[in-house]
Amino acid sequence: MTSDHQHKVLVVDDDAQVGKAICRILAMKKHESVYAENGESALEILKTAEQPFSLIISDQRMPGMQGTQFLERAKKQNPETIRFLITGYSEMKTIINAVNKGSIQRYISKPWDNNELALAIDSGIRQYTQFLENKALISLAKKQNAKLYELNCELMETTKAQAKELTAIDTEILSAETQIKELPSPPPTSPTEIILELQEILDPLGEKGQEMLNNLFLQTITALFNNFNDLALKNGFEMPDPVRGDTHE
Repeated sequence: MTSDHQHKVLVVDDDAQVGKAICRILAMKKHESVYAENGESALEILKTAEQPFSLIISDQRMPGMQGTQFLERAKKQNPETIRFLITGYSEMKTIINAVNKGSIQRYISKPWDNNELALAIDSGIRQYTQFLENKALISLAKKQNAKLYELNCELMETTKAQAKELTAIDTEILSAETQIKELPSPPPTSPTEIILELQEILDPLGEKGQEMLNNLFLQTITALFNNFNDLALKNGFEMPDPVRGDTHE
């Protein structure tokens, strides 16, 4: 995690005593530091470093390559590294140009107060820590988006497979309905045929069979009468009472 990150700070100053003084402040903050006496050697250190530096603190007035020139080239190599420039108030135009170019995030005026420098270092380290955390979050988001994309692809494939299955089932149902419609309809059964079939079933039962046939006939006649009676009443007529048995006086 970023909280366990070992921050390294590159200190660049042609005055070794000043450089060592800054490194002592960094040691008090428990930050590892690397010292370079000029911009050329500092660029070589940046190229061979195992990990990017969290912070670079460079003096402006150095022989050969000035601080602003070095920091501008350092930005190209490690754009995320926080960059501080140490300079005097008389070089305000230089500071403004460096800020406008994005070469530095902060300047430290000479002579500095050690407490103020320590606070500035804390601020720079926090800024780089925020970058690391954002980078980790972006990396995590990319991984999660990749997983979501894979899951979405799997879901789409599953949906397609289910759609094919449903289409196949619908096709089978339509085929079955067509086959049923094409089946020949059985011929209608006449009342005489029904009676003959009933007799074939009931005749072997003798008198009991005949009794069952009579009851069935009576129930059928009664049902017919009730249906006709309901129909007559709906149309304003009244059926006569059925005659049951002999009524001769």
